[in-house]
Amino acid sequence: MIKEMNKKSEFKHFEKLSNEWWNPEGKFKILHELTPLRVKYIKNMCFDISYKKKSKKHLDNLDILDLGCGGGLLSEPLTRLGANVTGIDFIKQNINVAKIHAKKSNLKIQYLHKNVNKFITKKKFDIILILELLEHLSNWKEIILKAEKFLKPEGKLIISTINRNIFSKFLAIYLAENILKWVPKNTHNYEKLIKPNELISFLENKNLEVIDVTGLIFKPISLEWILKKNKDKINYFCTAIKSN
Repeated sequence: MIKEMNKKSEFKHFEKLSNEWWNPEGKFKILHELTPLRVKYIKNMCFDISYKKKSKKHLDNLDILDLGCGGGLLSEPLTRLGANVTGIDFIKQNINVAKIHAKKSNLKIQYLHKNVNKFITKKKFDIILILELLEHLSNWKEIILKAEKFLKPEGKLIISTINRNIFSKFLAIYLAENILKWVPKNTHNYEKLIKPNELISFLENKNLEVIDVTGLIFKPISLEWILKKNKDKINYFCTAIKSN
């Protein structure tokens, strides 16, 4: 009963924010600022796959599944880089916003209003993205198991999430939500955050070899975000490759 109530509360929270997606000064301002770094990381992780395909563009013809795509902030730049992107979100308003913006931008992206747990497809993907999603779920392990089934052999699962420790409790929740207003209040629940060793251990027990962990670090002096290897105190990326 409590889990069901939490799920409804989480749904209503993000539903209210759906019209904010493409406002660079709105509730998702921090995601707009992070998008170039997210794209950079994904490109770095995709290099060997796109090289094998001898692509003209860096991500030319790679099949990418963006789980929890929101309003399409990441799906659009990846499409511009040549990828074939499918975006899925469980909030209908998010998908509507994404479709409208893609049409205005003259981009061909397949957006689907689906619950990830109930999503079924025969298609296999080169890359599956689960970015800023797992920390909102009570069943994050089930989502990873689901995603693994949709990966091609040697396909890559790219995850970004938040560590569970004293640093994230203060900086990613209290400071970011209440003081700096980087994200709306009640966006994160500390108990749902995931330690890197928990994530890595689960992935490697499920036919997924972890090949990279990179931290996303904020530098207060220069007021910029950077990628840093093996720095995962708060926000971090994790990439795993599916074994043959």
